[in-house]
Amino acid sequence: MGMRGLIHFAAALGLAAIAIAFGRWLRDPAPGGPLLVLAAAALVCALALRRLYRTGGPGRRVVAARVAEPEPEPPADARLDLNRAGVDELRRLPGIGPVGAGRIVEERELHGPYRSVGDLVRVAGFGPSRVRGLGNRVRAG
Repeated sequence: MGMRGLIHFAAALGLAAIAIAFGRWLRDPAPGGPLLVLAAAALVCALALRRLYRTGGPGRRVVAARVAEPEPEPPADARLDLNRAGVDELRRLPGIGPVGAGRIVEERELHGPYRSVGDLVRVAGFGPSRVRGLGNRVRAG
């Protein structure tokens, strides 16, 4: 049993102790034993779950931390020029397939060169968030 399983087991024991102590306290609400057991069990349960689900704890997924890291920006001269790139070059960009690359080239030929990377929103299927994702990999002119 790993650390995560052990913490879940401790939390389950704490919940069971809470249920038993609360039942006894309901039958005999006198201060003392059952009330102290109830408080101690609630504390054990809370501490176990807090340890498990704290930031960086074994119950949290590491994937969320990787998503938060910014992607390193390539050197400015390494960015692809939208006004000169062909379909094959555009397909090398992440998230751009043959259809998207073809649409970029077709839009450029029909309506003139791109003045900025933001002009990619003219292309069908390229919304603002998708264009932002390409912003550090492409340039216009």
